[in-house]
Amino acid sequence: MPLEGRTAIVTGGASGIGRGIADKLAGAGVNVIVADVCREPKRGMYSDLNQPTDKLLESAHGVESHYIKTDVSVESEIIDLISSTMNHFDRLDILINNAGIQIPGGSQDITVEEFNKVLGVNLTGAFMTAKYALPYLNESSAGRIVNISSVNAYFGAGGAPYAASKAALVNLTRELALEAADAGTTVNAVLPGVVKTSMQELNDESTQLREEEKTPLSRLGEPEDVGNAVRFFCSDGASWITGAELLVDGGYSAGR
Repeated sequence: MPLEGRTAIVTGGASGIGRGIADKLAGAGVNVIVADVCREPKRGMYSDLNQPTDKLLESAHGVESHYIKTDVSVESEIIDLISSTMNHFDRLDILINNAGIQIPGGSQDITVEEFNKVLGVNLTGAFMTAKYALPYLNESSAGRIVNISSVNAYFGAGGAPYAASKAALVNLTRELALEAADAGTTVNAVLPGVVKTSMQELNDESTQLREEEKTPLSRLGEPEDVGNAVRFFCSDGASWITGAELLVDGGYSAGR
């Protein structure tokens, strides 16, 4: 799956799934812009690495990688992200809309402001990044957008705004796929299950163990598992796949 020399933006790329995606793309020769609110990786049970993602990619894979501070819920920062990427690389081939947040709680627990905050990052952020990236992706011979949704797109859990935003992101994927098809740009979604990231640390140990037990392949996912699926969607081998969604969940959804 040759990807060498292409340029990608990975939002939320400093930690977790975004870091795993960035690593897999860089391993295939892709130059990566890491867009996140903080350069340093999150630390916790599943995230104890100290080296920033951009430095990891350069040292491990020899690609060119840069960090650009970006809050995807702020339109002006998205515009600056795309502009800086084009000024530096003069091309954009791949956009990974991975940035996401979660605020657990039901309708009586969270505020309207919190609900809108989650949608602002998880859904509106993905829309805005795609909006401003598409003109440049459409100039590429292999333009790709991959949106990182969740198995919670199919059923509740994770909090009202999280489930709602991840379901909406799947349908946004289909709409963007139709819009971009004339230019040959593909738009697909990957739906991870329970993956070892700092987001899982919002749950207590018993909840994490229960989720692992509900996963038929008997382990929690690794960020690299998601990265492998994303790398396929970005490859030439996926050039006739668009508007699709791929579960990467160890069979979690199959038993629901």
